[in-house]
Amino acid sequence: MKKIVIKNWLLEVDVEKTAEYYHNEIEICDCSYCRNFASTVLSLEDRQTSFFMKLGIMPEKPVMLSHFPTEADNNHQYIGFYHVVGRILTGETCTMSNWQDHHTYTLDKLAFCLSKENNQVPESFSEPVFQLNFEIEIPWILEEGSDD
Repeated sequence: MKKIVIKNWLLEVDVEKTAEYYHNEIEICDCSYCRNFASTVLSLEDRQTSFFMKLGIMPEKPVMLSHFPTEADNNHQYIGFYHVVGRILTGETCTMSNWQDHHTYTLDKLAFCLSKENNQVPESFSEPVFQLNFEIEIPWILEEGSDD
């Protein structure tokens, strides 16, 4: 386990086990919303993608992903979560419905918080586990339209 500091959190993370899970266990949904998310997050700025990579997460493969239309032209809001093998040693946690500034971290359009309240953890996932909840507003970059 590797100790990692992010904002006000001190984490203990097994980066290799987390990365192995994302490489072998998570499949990308084939709907246009999920394909747009995967394509777009792979083109995020280096500091955003390196944040995910430092935890062993493949950003294009969230465990759960939901899409919501926005008022802005060509923008789409996504929320979801990732699982990480490890522990939150210090720092305030949140839930998907309890986002507040003091326990949320924002990198440009990506906002996230950490949770000990884990959802949909498969039996094959190594213990201990915590959840990274996120929301992001991103453009539609696929040439095709959405699955409306």
